[in-house]
Amino acid sequence: MSTFKKIGVIAKKDDDSVLDSLKIVIKFLENKQIDYFLDENSARLLKKNEFFSIDDICNKVDFGIVIGGDGTLLNAAQYFANSNIPICGINRGRLGFLADISPKDIEKQLSLIFSKNYIKDTRFSLSAALFEGDKFISENIAFNDVVIHSTNAIRMITIDISINSNEVYRINADGIVVSTPTGSTAYALSGGGPILQPTLEAMLLVPICPHILSNRPIVIDVNSEVEIKLCESSHTDAYISYDGQINTPFKIDNLVSINKSEIKLNLIQPPDHNYLSILREKLGWGTKP
Repeated sequence: MSTFKKIGVIAKKDDDSVLDSLKIVIKFLENKQIDYFLDENSARLLKKNEFFSIDDICNKVDFGIVIGGDGTLLNAAQYFANSNIPICGINRGRLGFLADISPKDIEKQLSLIFSKNYIKDTRFSLSAALFEGDKFISENIAFNDVVIHSTNAIRMITIDISINSNEVYRINADGIVVSTPTGSTAYALSGGGPILQPTLEAMLLVPICPHILSNRPIVIDVNSEVEIKLCESSHTDAYISYDGQINTPFKIDNLVSINKSEIKLNLIQPPDHNYLSILREKLGWGTKP
C-alpha cells in the first residue's frame, strides 16, 4: 500500500516544456488510483477545468510533487513546509540541486517512493524579521538564502553586520548573501562562497562584490543571530530577497534580524540519492580537461 494517499501536483509557471513530465506523473497516479489535486499551471497545461490554489492543496494532501526547477520547488516549499507536508521535485530546470528526479526516470523513481523506498532529507530555513527603528515591519522565511542587494546597478550600499550583538564588519558592496547550507550552491556560490553539505548546522555570509577584498565569506553557527543595517552613508536604497521569490524594500536605518527558523522542509529523495555525486555531476567535476 502506498505511503501517500493524496497528492498535490505543482508545475512550473508559464513553461510548456514541463507538459511531458506532467503527463507521466498524472498517468502514474491514475494507474495507482491515487487522488491528486492540480494547481492552476498544471490544470492549464492538461486542459483541465478544475484546479486549486496552493493554500487549498496544502489543506487536502499529504505529499507534493513539484515539476520544474529549484525556483519552482522553493516557491512551493513556502507553502508545503508551513503545513509540514513533504515534497519531491522533478527537474525541468537547469542544475536542479533540490528538484533531483530526472525526467527520464520519473516512473521508476516514483514507484520506489510510493513503495516506501525513499530518503527523507530535512532542510532547515532562515527567519528574517525586518524592522524600521523599533517598529516591526514583516517576517519571511528562506530555505536557500536571504539576499540584501543595492537597487542601483552602479552604486554600492554600506551595511553594518553584527553576529550575536558583536560588530563584525561594515562593508561597501553590492550586497550580501546570508545562506543556509542548502543555498550554498546558489547565489552564495557565484559570490565565491564555499559549498556546505546540507546536513551541517551552519549559516554562510557572503559579501557580493565588496570594495575591500578582506571582506571574505564567513561560516557561523546556525544558532547565531545576524543583524544587518543599511547605513546612512549608503547612496542608494536596497531590497531584501527571500529565496528569489519574495522581495521587500530595505531602506536607510532599516534593520533585518536573521535567525534559524523552526520551519523545516522535508524533501523526499530517491533511495540512490547522493549529494556528493550530485555535486560532481551538476558542477562538471568529472569532466576531463
